[in-house]
Amino acid sequence: MKTKNNVQKAVLRSAAVVVSFVLISFTVSAQTFWKRLLENTGFSDIAMAMAAPAEIEDVEGIAAEADAAYYFVNEVEPAMEVEAWMTDDSRFNATQFEYSEAIETDLELEYWMMNETFFQPVVEEEAALELEAWMVSENTWGF
Repeated sequence: MKTKNNVQKAVLRSAAVVVSFVLISFTVSAQTFWKRLLENTGFSDIAMAMAAPAEIEDVEGIAAEADAAYYFVNEVEPAMEVEAWMTDDSRFNATQFEYSEAIETDLELEYWMMNETFFQPVVEEEAALELEAWMVSENTWGF
C-alpha cells in the first residue's frame, strides 16, 4: 500500500511538472523564448564566432589591424562666420528706449496728519472662551 501511494505521488508530481512546463511554453512562445534560449547558449556563440569572423571597420586615422588600444580623436567644429544680417542694425533696433528722469513733488503736511484723534488706538475685547458639550464628548473624539 505504501509503494502504491508513493508511486501515485511521484506520477502526480511529474504530471504537474509536465503540465506546468507545457503551460509555460505556450505562454512564452509568443515571445520567441525558445529561439532566444537556443541562440543565447554558449554553443551558438562559439559556432557564430567560428563561422563568421567579426567585421572590423576602419575608423578614420586608425588601422583595422591595430591592437586593442584606446585612441582619442579631437572633434573640431567649423569656424563660425559672420553673415550680413547679423550686423544689420535695422533688425535689432526695433525697440528704442527713451529715458526720462523722474521728478518728485515735495511732501506736504496736511491737517489730518497732525490730528491725533485719527491715530488713537482702539481697544478691542474678545469674548471669553466657553467649553461646549461636543468638545468633551467621547462620541466625537472616539475615546
